[in-house]
Amino acid sequence: MTAKITKITAQKRPGRYNIFLDGQYAFPVSEDVLIDFALMKDQEVDAELKKQLLAADANSQAHQLALNYLSYQLRTIKEMRTYLHDHDVGADTIEKIIVQLTEQKYLDDAEYAKAYVRTNMALHEKGRIVIDRELKQKGVAATEITDALALYDTETTVENGTKLAKKVWQRQAKLAQRVRQQKVRQSLQQKGFTGDEITLIFEQLDFSVDPEDEHDLLDETAAKIVRRYRPLSDSKQRQKFKQALARKGFNFDDINRWLEDHSE
Repeated sequence: MTAKITKITAQKRPGRYNIFLDGQYAFPVSEDVLIDFALMKDQEVDAELKKQLLAADANSQAHQLALNYLSYQLRTIKEMRTYLHDHDVGADTIEKIIVQLTEQKYLDDAEYAKAYVRTNMALHEKGRIVIDRELKQKGVAATEITDALALYDTETTVENGTKLAKKVWQRQAKLAQRVRQQKVRQSLQQKGFTGDEITLIFEQLDFSVDPEDEHDLLDETAAKIVRRYRPLSDSKQRQKFKQALARKGFNFDDINRWLEDHSE
């Protein structure tokens, strides 16, 4: 059974058109479909052509949806597949769009991985381990990740790790030297720097502190903590007080000296 196109009208949405068959509204199509199939008034539409038009329109809408998603930033194939699925695009259409975008070079996981590595190198905040994990979560293949991470040379890794370590060291100025160093190491580990890389980074850093500053910090910290554990004449309270300061990074010799100096 065939029908005849009796009218084609533009929708309020740019690039969308309504198709009327035998005087009745039938279905909408995109401008691309209108052009590709050369639709016009009085053209006959059978069931097979209608099926093709609907499939082509679904593909066209999905393609535009994908392009809008890509307009904000690069995406991986896995991210695109998930995005289209979440927007109720059918599985067959999704795969067609993936093929189209890959052929058009809009989707390229290898280039995405390289761009991702370069960006993180410039931001100075992540080591190779974290970048590797994040790229795997985005669906990038292991070989493509390896090739991309080759851009992140040891010199840049140490330089970035050193910058991060200095920031952490400065932020922890209220802690004793030993704990400050631990915080730096933990932060580098969390950001994805390896043990060997951290060793190289530590060689670039000066963790020395002024003994007088360390003494003043102990004095300030102890004065705050002592209120919690009065009276210090009680052995249990005294031990808790020492442990609290030790957790802040002060050694027991300095703590004992402080107690002697503040025996009152």
